[in-house]
Amino acid sequence: MALEDSPERFFERFAEAAFEAEVLPAPMGHPLLEVAVPGGLLYAFDRGAPPAPYGPVRLLLHGVARSLGPEPGPPAAELRPGGGYRLRGTVTRAFGEGFFLLESLAPVLVYAPAPLELGRPLGLELAPPLMGFRP
Repeated sequence: MALEDSPERFFERFAEAAFEAEVLPAPMGHPLLEVAVPGGLLYAFDRGAPPAPYGPVRLLLHGVARSLGPEPGPPAAELRPGGGYRLRGTVTRAFGEGFFLLESLAPVLVYAPAPLELGRPLGLELAPPLMGFRP
């Protein structure tokens, strides 16, 4: 199932989930954005048109939930072998059609096949890669 029809339209559709992020410089043609967030760095596959920007950038992070369950504790993000992430945070918004906003170290738009309960702490494993959309 396709979750997007184009990177530009996907960003427009979920622009309310985007946030201002500090993107670190990367070599020309590098496919990953290094995103500085409180608590560390997140690596996202760049879904924007080249060249990749650096500095303050409006960014939409998106991932697909592989597994999830209740997990109290402070927001956290752990890079897993193979490029996926284990995130902990709180679901703050439902966008419909399986999309939810998880407030973790940074806001992440998550696609999950089952409904997620708003306001509950959640731990989830994202299938790789975490993707970064920009206008």
